[in-house]
Amino acid sequence: MPAVNSSLLCAIAVVFTALACGSVVRIVALRGKPVDLVQPRFGSLKTWWVLASLMAIAAIFAPIGVAILLATSAAFALREFVTLVGRQNVGTPTIVFVLLAVPAYYAFALFGSQELLQESAPAVFVVTLCGMRACLGTTQGYLRTTAAILWALLLFVYCLSHAFFLCELPTTVEPTVGRVGWFLFLILLTETNDILQAITGRRFGKTKITPRVSPNKSLEGLLGGIAGTMILSAIAAPWLTTLTVGRSASAAILISLLCGLIISLAGFLGDINMSAIKRDVGVKDGSTLLPGQGGMIDRIDSLTFTAPAFYFFVRIVLKVTH
Repeated sequence: MPAVNSSLLCAIAVVFTALACGSVVRIVALRGKPVDLVQPRFGSLKTWWVLASLMAIAAIFAPIGVAILLATSAAFALREFVTLVGRQNVGTPTIVFVLLAVPAYYAFALFGSQELLQESAPAVFVVTLCGMRACLGTTQGYLRTTAAILWALLLFVYCLSHAFFLCELPTTVEPTVGRVGWFLFLILLTETNDILQAITGRRFGKTKITPRVSPNKSLEGLLGGIAGTMILSAIAAPWLTTLTVGRSASAAILISLLCGLIISLAGFLGDINMSAIKRDVGVKDGSTLLPGQGGMIDRIDSLTFTAPAFYFFVRIVLKVTH
């Protein structure tokens, strides 16, 4: 068992306390509601507790714990995506290649050069995947299927892995909770933004933003998510990150609010990006893996956009050049 930062344990306790309070509110709100509404909402609530527990374990055992969590999420997401595209179209050799790519990628991230991995991964995916599929000699649907699998690798492996890279930022000052604070900050804001956009959208949503892609997305929901995420960012940034270290109060608040804005907007785009894919293949959820929340791709869709957006924002603000 590694020596655990006491501030990290405090942060985890705060998250579970907030989750407990939210659970009580939801239980009270669902009293007397129809069974067909109560069951999925309770299923979603149980899923949140499981996910929060896994996140806490990953944070305690970071960076290896974070790498395992993200690699597992990527593997499940790729598996679901292959099903959406059609296993018969993808073929067994490509499925094996895609699933083996995940542990290989994170092993290199943990024990190799992360800088080299970030620079070379997209090109390696293109060369190896396209080269292998061309050698297999299947030309029917080659372009559409190969492009779809390549897209999935970039999204669920490369983009998502920037959440892990946050744990390895080469900074001279660490957050109070340790380097894993960057990862926790990203997850906390991304998931809170998802929840707030859904709640405010259901309660006040009237102005549709993308009716053909995601009919439930509204301008009111987006603005509610942005407002709440920016406020949370201002509160959590001094604790979980070093974005405010050595800055004036006004500069610290401005950077924190901007960070919340970027994560909220990126999360919205990641969400509707996956909605467009599901709309294209004619499904509502990626799978039934997570009760009340759909599949893994439904849970990490926002994160695939917020992870790289936040990572590069941090590098720019902290002037990290390598």
